[in-house]
Amino acid sequence: MALPSCFEGPEEYFEQFYSFLKKYEYLYNFPNTDLLVNNSLEKIEIDFEEIDVFNDFDIRNLKCEYTKDIIENLNKLGVRYEEFKEDESLEFLIDVPLSEKKKHEIAYLANEINNFCEIVECCDTIVDFGSGLGYLDEQLFKTTDYNVLGLECSETNYIAAKKRQRKYHSDSVQRVKYIKYTIKPNSHTNIQEFLNDKFPNSTGFCITGLHACADLTVDAIDIFLKMEHARALVIMPCCYHRLMSENGRFKNFPLSNTLKKTYEDHDLKYLSVPFLRLATQPPNVETEKLEDLVFNLLARAVLQVYAREHNCRLKRNKRKAVRLKSLENNFEAYVADAVNGFKLIHNENAQTEEKIVKDDLLLIWRQITPLTFKKAAMFVLLQNCMQPVFENFVLYDRLIYLKENGVDQCIFKKTVNDKISPRSLALLARK
Repeated sequence: MALPSCFEGPEEYFEQFYSFLKKYEYLYNFPNTDLLVNNSLEKIEIDFEEIDVFNDFDIRNLKCEYTKDIIENLNKLGVRYEEFKEDESLEFLIDVPLSEKKKHEIAYLANEINNFCEIVECCDTIVDFGSGLGYLDEQLFKTTDYNVLGLECSETNYIAAKKRQRKYHSDSVQRVKYIKYTIKPNSHTNIQEFLNDKFPNSTGFCITGLHACADLTVDAIDIFLKMEHARALVIMPCCYHRLMSENGRFKNFPLSNTLKKTYEDHDLKYLSVPFLRLATQPPNVETEKLEDLVFNLLARAVLQVYAREHNCRLKRNKRKAVRLKSLENNFEAYVADAVNGFKLIHNENAQTEEKIVKDDLLLIWRQITPLTFKKAAMFVLLQNCMQPVFENFVLYDRLIYLKENGVDQCIFKKTVNDKISPRSLALLARK
C-alpha cells in the first residue's frame, strides 16, 4: 500500500476518506442482513428502467451521476498493486492432502520469506506466529537454509505438528522447533527466551505468519519494533472485523497517531465492525453469479425482517444454517432449510423461543419487487468496488504506524494470486 498519487500526505488522504465514509454510510455501515430492515436500498438513486444489471453489466461504465460520484471517489482513494507474478518452478513439497489454495499460499509465502530475508541478509531464523500444523515451517525447511521456530496457541495443532514432524519430517527436528504459546503484545521477552534456548547462535530473525487473524498482525508489528534482533517482518493479515474492541472502540484501529489525530474530532462510528467486515470480504462477483449473490442476500434479509417483526433475534443451530448451493435460488427450499437451521430467540426473554412460520416468510418474500432485486444487485456491485479501497485504508494505517516508529522500509505486496487466495497481501518490513 502506498499513498494514492493525488494526495500530498496521509492527513489529506484520511480526511477525504472520512468524507466518503460519511456520505455513503448507508452502503456499508450495518450488517448486510439488515438491508431491508434499514430500507438502505431506497437510497440508491438510479433509474433502472433501461438497465439490466444481471447481463453483461459493468458498473464502472454506467452513465449515471450517482455511480459516477462513487466510482470517481473510489478511484481517487484506491491504489493499484503490482500484479502478482506466477513462478512455475515453485512447488509445494509437503506430502499432505491440502487444497490447492492452501498449497499455493504456503509455497509462495515461503518463497517470499526467502527472497526478502536474502535482501535483509542478517536473518538466520524464521519465527512463525500461528504455526498451526507446521506446513509452512516444513516447507521453509525444505526450500531455505533458515532455522524455524513455530509458535502455536492450539494444543491440538501443536501436538499434531510434533507428531507429523516425528513421523514424516524427522530430518527437520534439529532445525524446526515447535512451542505451544499464545502471542501477546508483550511477548517479546518470552520469544527471545525461546530463541536463546532453541537457537542460541541466532543473530537475527524474521517474524512471519500466514493468515495472521485479527490483532495478531498488529501484535507482530509491535514485537518486531521491540526486539533488537527482529530484522524482518513478512506477515499476511486477515479478519480485520475480529479486531478486539471495548466500549465501541477498537484496541488497534486506528493504529497510527496520524489517523487517530484525524479522527479525534470526528465520529468514529464510521470505523465500525461492518466497515472492517467489508474490508475483509473478498470480491466475489467474478467468481459467483450475481443472481446467486442477490438471492442469498435478500433471502437472509427477509429472515431478519421476520425476526424484527416478532421482536426476536435469529440464532444459528449449526454453522451452515442454510445449504445455499443446493437450493437453486428457490425461496421455498430456502425457508425449509432455514426453519431447521435457525431459531428465534425473544429479545426480552432469552429463554423464550418462537416458531418460524413458513407462510409468513413466503408472504414477505412475495412483496419484494423486481426493482428491489435490481437495487440489491447494485448494492452488491458497489460493495465489491469498495472492498479493496477499504482494505487499503486499514493497511495504510499500519504502514504509517511503522513509519512513525522509525521503520521506513515497509510495503504491502501482492504475494499470492488473488484469484486463488483473496487474502493476497503481505506486509514486508525491515530494519
